[in-house]
This record gives sequence, structure tokens and C-alpha cells, in this order.
Amino acid sequence: MPDIAELLPAMLIKAMDARFRVCGQSPPPEVHILAEDMDNSYIGSVECRPFYRGADAVSAIATLGLLPSVLKATRLLVLWEERDLHIALEMPQEHPAIGMVILDARFDGHTLHWHPISASADTANRPEPPGVLVEWGTPARYENVALPEPIEALLQVWREFREDDIRQTVTGLEQAGYGVHWINYEKG
Repeated sequence: MPDIAELLPAMLIKAMDARFRVCGQSPPPEVHILAEDMDNSYIGSVECRPFYRGADAVSAIATLGLLPSVLKATRLLVLWEERDLHIALEMPQEHPAIGMVILDARFDGHTLHWHPISASADTANRPEPPGVLVEWGTPARYENVALPEPIEALLQVWREFREDDIRQTVTGLEQAGYGVHWINYEKG
């Protein structure tokens, strides 16, 4: 049986491609939660709440590590669009790269998967609103590279297991504007 952590990145890129093409926008940062000690290791995901640039962005993204910490997840896949993250963090850059990042985080390290994108408006033969024409560049893979501050903070929050109540944690996240999505396995 294939490892879900190996299949999930390709599935996420397909979903992001569709989102770019149809909605013309990148997703907010999100974390996909895995517990490799379970038969069905994929638990679900948390999508970041809306945030303001600067310190609020750092706090919002770091909080993505809270539910995985309470669930005692063993592995995370963290997804973000690089240019959006640089803008949110108010990082000066002349020409920020556009691309999706999938970070495969484990307790003993991480692998960053870089998927560059070139995009342009798709205004021909489209209903309102227009989508985006997306071309994916050659992906790259980097082991244990330095990460942006809020991503490091997210990993730190996750690695400090908490004994908090799961329901209260989920309720608090949802009330704050985070999207919590559980996988639904059918019993059979």
C-alpha cells in the first residue's frame, strides 16, 4: 500500500493548480496532519485564518501547529505560496518568487519541496471572474533548509505536545477563523 505522505504532495499540487485556474488565487497557508502510528495515517488539515501583514501573520501561521500538537501528530505537510508569505511578512524583495511550497516535517528534520509557477490572467472564453493560466516549472527538493519565521514557529508549537482537550482546541480554532477539515474514513 502506498505511503500517504508520499502521495499527498502530488494531490495537493493538483488541487492548487485547479484553484489557481478557477479562482485565480493561491490558498492560505495550511497544515496537513499525519499520525504514522495509525493504520489510516492521514487525519485532516487546518487552513489558516485571515490575517494582517506583519506580526499577526506570524501569530496566525504559528497557531497552525496547535491542533497537530494536541493530536500528537507524527508528521506534517505544510503548504504555502512563497510570494504571498513574503508579502504577509513584509519581507523586502524586488522580485519575490511565485511558487507553492510543501514542507514535509518530521521530528528529526524536514524536506522542502519547491514548485515554481508562472501565471498570467486567463481572460479568453471564461465566465466571470477570470481564472489564471498556470505553468509549473521544474520542482526542486531541499533537505533541512532554513525556514521563514512563522513556519519555524509552527513547527515548534507542533513539537511541544499538549494535553489540551481536542474539542475545545478545534472550537477555539474555528471561532478564530481557522478551517478544520477531518478525513472521513468509512467503516466497513
